[in-house]
Amino acid sequence: MADPDVPLEHGRPTVLLVAGIDPTAGAGLLLDAAVVRHLGLHPLGVTTGVAVQNTSRLANRQDLPGSVLGEQLAVLAEEFLLGAVKTGMLPTTEIMEALADWLAERPRLPLVLDPVLRTTSGGDLIEPAAIDTLTRLLIPRARVITPNLEEAAVLSGRPITDREQVPGAAQALLQLGADWVLVKGGHLPRAAATDYLASREGGGWIEDAFRPHGVTRGTGCALATAIACGLARGEAVPDAVRRAKSFIVSALDAGYRAGRGRFLGMPGA
Repeated sequence: MADPDVPLEHGRPTVLLVAGIDPTAGAGLLLDAAVVRHLGLHPLGVTTGVAVQNTSRLANRQDLPGSVLGEQLAVLAEEFLLGAVKTGMLPTTEIMEALADWLAERPRLPLVLDPVLRTTSGGDLIEPAAIDTLTRLLIPRARVITPNLEEAAVLSGRPITDREQVPGAAQALLQLGADWVLVKGGHLPRAAATDYLASREGGGWIEDAFRPHGVTRGTGCALATAIACGLARGEAVPDAVRRAKSFIVSALDAGYRAGRGRFLGMPGA
């Protein structure tokens, strides 16, 4: 426990990252923390498990007990002033329930929920039974949910094969309780990088020039993390999303190759 006689000094805003470890550092906590630091805030990392993987395949997954997640959250909350929470890999119902209980005590803390279901290489990062828990406990608590096309289709129960089906899936996700939905359209046929942002007041497309760099790891993780940084600074959701998207475009242009994969770069680093 923190010493009650020692006053806490809240300086740099913090973003609490709740996600798994990707040993390649192309996604998950290692990438999220790099993004938060690059954007000028302080990262706090709470581990949900380890994805035993390289850039080509997921060999195994080791999930932590929900009680360990709860202990990590409780200890960090003793000392740090939290600006926002961003989640990634939440592999089990037990982990989600522990996180939901902790969040229930902090109703004003913004949550950016990146509903990670699979790795880029195709390995499952969530137990099938936990998907219902995600929709029941965490999506209603989210300020922003950031699914890709596959995740939006699974969570909304609506197929997405073209651009015209995206708004309907976004509305279905809003009906689950999220304040905002950003459907990442990176796998749509396109000549532009196209995402769809929606709230209960309406929605619209956000487009940037497409970067033909091939498959780059971690774009979804980094985008959600950058949005959380904006919310921690007090930005409105549309502003945070647009700033985050601009950051990802720059990070793609600064990308590099290592092993068999392509990774985001930190612009100017």
